[in-house]
Amino acid sequence: MKITLMLMRLSWKNIWRNKFRSILILSAIAIGLFAGTFTVAFIAGWGRATIETEICNQLSHTQIHTPDFSYNYDINSYFLEDRIAPVVDSVTHLNSVSYRLKLYGVLASASNTVGTFVHAIDPEEEKATTTIYQYIPDSLGTFLEKDKLPIVISQRTAKKLNARLKTKVVLSLQDVNGDMQSVAFRVGGIFKTNNSMFDESTIFVRKSDILPYTGLPEGVAHEAAILASNVSTGKEITKALGKALPDMDVQGWNELQPALRLIHAWTDLINVIILSIFLVALSFGIVNTMLMAVLERTKELGVLACIGMNKRNIFKMVMFETLCLTVVGSGIGILLASWVIGYTGEHGIDLGFMLNANYERFGFSSVVYPILETRAFLEIIALVVITGIISAIYPARKALKINSWEATKC
Repeated sequence: MKITLMLMRLSWKNIWRNKFRSILILSAIAIGLFAGTFTVAFIAGWGRATIETEICNQLSHTQIHTPDFSYNYDINSYFLEDRIAPVVDSVTHLNSVSYRLKLYGVLASASNTVGTFVHAIDPEEEKATTTIYQYIPDSLGTFLEKDKLPIVISQRTAKKLNARLKTKVVLSLQDVNGDMQSVAFRVGGIFKTNNSMFDESTIFVRKSDILPYTGLPEGVAHEAAILASNVSTGKEITKALGKALPDMDVQGWNELQPALRLIHAWTDLINVIILSIFLVALSFGIVNTMLMAVLERTKELGVLACIGMNKRNIFKMVMFETLCLTVVGSGIGILLASWVIGYTGEHGIDLGFMLNANYERFGFSSVVYPILETRAFLEIIALVVITGIISAIYPARKALKINSWEATKC
């Protein structure tokens, strides 16, 4: 133990014999680990924000439909809320559920006409399940509140229809018999999310306002959208409801939006690849630096061998020198990255200046909030230590091959 502590102190002193080179390699390690750690957090934050935004805005964690509705969105493919509600309410860790009617329609103003997908909902249920109401600025109305026959449309739809608050619009749709029905609404709220495809195709009305024109009976729905406490709990709820309702089509968010499932699957893989690239480049720098340090001290290592230091202790000394450089440099880099991630995770990074509006068509936000989970943080530390040990092996073995007799010759 005493010998090991002595070797560690000696290794630390050896590092600072060439201060410029040591500071240079420490800076390189710190910058490399800072860049790698922050990149991992940035990608994780962007991926998670995209998934959570879509879940909170429209998908929820789980949706229930009749099998026929999932294929053709037929108005007659409905289910009774009273049949589904007891099963849904019996599931634990469920935050809220919104029972919706989903209808195809045509929305017309005095200026233009657009095709749209109608979400007929209970406003209070929807507020508890999605965050759409939060995307309506105070100056652009409310989410289906006290007005008579209100309708909530997106800013994109409002622009196409040349509509403003209180503008009269006419919604036309087919009832259960295939007959066209037209209802006059007034714009009560205008929203804008980060997903322009969703904005262009979606409007909201109260279920109680549209139901009499559809010919549907009371207490029916086309969709039950369920919000869980988190993603993992949502998977458990989807599985439980799938078993409890075998005749219904129960889908999780990853089945409803395969693109989001791909983002979720690829985020971890991309982070591993990026971090691996940084660590491999780092290991080459460490090996090169330590190899130079060993070759410059050939005589010194030879003398140590002559006065009795065995090969095991020489090997340990070189290993400790390499690990000291790696741990100190990476520690500085990771601490700096943690501080930057903490700050940007709270305030966000606005990339609007370098992105055009096309990214919104895929639901990506221009503001990214980096996040570094505890598991990822511990994995990075473990990978750094492993990289340091592997990088130290070749220089240490090179030191063992030094011939003490030849090295001490004048």
